[in-house]
Amino acid sequence: MSSTRFPGKVLTPFLGRPVIEHIVETVQSIDSIGRTVVLTSEDGTDDPLVQHLESAQYEVFRGPLLNVFERYQLAAREYPASWILRLCADSPLLSPAVVNEVVNQGLGNERCDLVTTRFSPPFPKGQNAELIRTQCILETPNEVLTDFDREHVTPWFYRNHDTYRIVNASAVDLNLPKGDYTIDTPEDLERLELLFGTDH
Repeated sequence: MSSTRFPGKVLTPFLGRPVIEHIVETVQSIDSIGRTVVLTSEDGTDDPLVQHLESAQYEVFRGPLLNVFERYQLAAREYPASWILRLCADSPLLSPAVVNEVVNQGLGNERCDLVTTRFSPPFPKGQNAELIRTQCILETPNEVLTDFDREHVTPWFYRNHDTYRIVNASAVDLNLPKGDYTIDTPEDLERLELLFGTDH
């Protein structure tokens, strides 16, 4: 909710529903995902988001505002699981096919610690997901992290790719033109509504 370029964007209506609901419902459509919990901060600016999510009967976990890595660690202890799926709340058009591919490449695979869409084959911006082995999150001490790591969570793993086994998800046929499918500004929202409003 504290976005500097678009404050409150996750609750802004997009194609008839708040941005955040599109993302949560995409996750909930994947059968292999057992539990969906939205992580946000304890800061008062996120109170409206929490109230909305709880009223819609979505599970929410609140943690530190700036140290998102610690937020993940605390949530992992509260909701034990083998893997954590990381999605950005600015991607309401995220395809379930992308999420499904990332999850399927991680679950049951003892030879990877992180499944990503970051490398080749490239996925369009806004069609991205990361699946992180929970043990890797829990075993990382706070003192080795930079402020950038604490805010963005996964850079630590990419920077230490000799330690962590990182796999890129296989290509998914999205039938989308090349472009940016994230909402960072009000102009992005207007642009994507014009592109997809007649198709949804």
